[in-house]
Amino acid sequence: MPGFEVTRLQTGPRGTTIEQRPEKGEVFEVPEGHRIKGVSAFIDPDGRLRGQWVKTREGEPSPERTAEIIQAAFEKFEPKAPTVLPPRDNDSDRLTTYIFCDWHGGLFAYGKETGGPDWDLSIARQTLSAAVKETVETSPPSGRAIILGLGDLLHADNGRNQTERSGNVLDVDTRYSKCLETVCDLMAESSELIASKHNHVEAVFKPGNHDENSTVGIRQALRMYWRQNERVTVDTSPDAFYWRRFGVNLIGGTHGDKAKIPDLPMIMANRRKEDWGATTTRHIHTGHIHHDTLREIGGVHVYSHRAPVAQDVYHAWHGYLSGRSMKSYTYHVDKGARGHSEVEIS
Repeated sequence: MPGFEVTRLQTGPRGTTIEQRPEKGEVFEVPEGHRIKGVSAFIDPDGRLRGQWVKTREGEPSPERTAEIIQAAFEKFEPKAPTVLPPRDNDSDRLTTYIFCDWHGGLFAYGKETGGPDWDLSIARQTLSAAVKETVETSPPSGRAIILGLGDLLHADNGRNQTERSGNVLDVDTRYSKCLETVCDLMAESSELIASKHNHVEAVFKPGNHDENSTVGIRQALRMYWRQNERVTVDTSPDAFYWRRFGVNLIGGTHGDKAKIPDLPMIMANRRKEDWGATTTRHIHTGHIHHDTLREIGGVHVYSHRAPVAQDVYHAWHGYLSGRSMKSYTYHVDKGARGHSEVEIS
């Protein structure tokens, strides 16, 4: 019969018996992209195979194809928070304090007018980022670190480009929102660098006379940025003063525009009576005046620090001639101060 094939011929007394079955089809090929998931068999009473049904489904992609799919899916993905691995070797008996003061993000300076370098937001970002990196690299691998933000990280605290309290007109490069965003980015990047070198990091930001309101935003931005990392904590206290006891060391910080330098040791002694009595070496860091000073008052070292930014026309025309740098100070839990690292900015 057409479409059939003879499978058996049997001749006997009654004649010849012919058995037929449908002709075999083409060789079965698994469809592209599929794989065999099962086989059903039809057998006769003697257990002989009479037919089969092959079941397929779409197959798993190859490892190479899987990698291509994942790469395409994450091509434009940017993580919202970093994963910073802790360093292997740290000296748990040491603490390093990074001084971040008077960055004046957004300050504009025209070199021909000020007699110094040109300065704007993009120059500030590159220069400050490089200075932080070198400061971290040249600081010892202490077990703990403090990012001590001492105010005036922004030049203007509002869109009017004026100081909030006195209303002084400021030379600002661009919009307030862009300045704040850039400073927050710099703080995030800087804290990542520091967290990659030290096991435990505390970030502290105290207000200055240029950024009293913006400091609140910077604190909260960093707090949210690090909220899932136990190695980095952000101090959100609104107190204008910062105090930290580390072994025999009592460390303080404030911007320096309100309380006078000669009064700071007495303020420390009154605000931290127990810590004062339990320590033998005491240090207070300030900014605001944009130049280095060190006074020992009643056994307390009181510092003011340089600003790392170029002079604007106000400071230039008043003849202020301080240099620019960024610093870190290291303390030993039992031995007190153990030197500092300074990166000058030409």
